Amino acid sequence: MRRYWTAVLIIVFFLVPVLLMGLTSNGDPETGKAVFLKRCKMCHGVDGNGNPAMARMLGVEFKAMSSDHVQDLSDDTIRETVLKGKGKMAKVRKVTDQDITHVIAYLRTLKK
Repeated sequence: MRRYWTAVLIIVFFLVPVLLMGLTSNGDPETGKAVFLKRCKMCHGVDGNGNPAMARMLGVEFKAMSSDHVQDLSDDTIRETVLKGKGKMAKVRKVTDQDITHVIAYLRTLKK
């Protein structure tokens, strides 16, 4: 009986947290920056402040990624915008869910 409880304690205190860390992993900002530069910079600019030429062409004003407007968006809202598009922003193709998680982590580093 004592071995049973020892095994249970090992599972609860050591194995479960390790497994949960994998399920709730945060994005990596450096990886997110690489994805951003590959998939987002054409419109949002290298520094996240928008590409003026693209803004003129589309007739829009890009919000800086560091602005309160963008930083106050929830991760889910950003994810949905990337996946579905919004306004004149088309959905972003060829990005994985993990890519988006990394990009969100990168965007959070731009906060003023």
